[in-house]
Amino acid sequence: MLEYMRAHSYDWDSTVVMIEHAGLESLFEGDEKITFFGPTNLSILRYMLENNIERVRDMDADFCRTTLLRHVMKGKMMCSEFEPGLKATGSELIGSGGDTYTLMGGNKIWAYTFKEEYNSVAGMGPIRLYVASIDAHKKIEIASGDIEPDNGVVHSLAYNFTLGEM
Repeated sequence: MLEYMRAHSYDWDSTVVMIEHAGLESLFEGDEKITFFGPTNLSILRYMLENNIERVRDMDADFCRTTLLRHVMKGKMMCSEFEPGLKATGSELIGSGGDTYTLMGGNKIWAYTFKEEYNSVAGMGPIRLYVASIDAHKKIEIASGDIEPDNGVVHSLAYNFTLGEM
């Protein structure tokens, strides 16, 4: 996974530095399969700007470790393996279907898939993954799912995500 992120540094170089600073290289390079809901550079940089932090390595290493583990799930889950569901209505966070998952940081998310519309025909489009952080009470957009490096899968979080919202 780190190899993939290093090769695509335009989106992941701050994430790589954060992983190294947290001492989590073995998790992201190891044989254990993981699912990473990955915050990209812009998510990390936005957090740094909001908190007057100049460099990723200026963040507390324990904060980096704890925060990253809040984005990692044991096992590899492709989008198609998440249960189908329907988004919540109104101010509710959790809709119907889907499932709740506990990430390595101990936090919980609710995730579901939905087959989108295509050419105005319901259910004929691509399967999209949707995630909500139960702990942060926040819906989180997945920009790109099913990025498949050797030791798991990355579901890239949208650029509007700010580190710490998981």
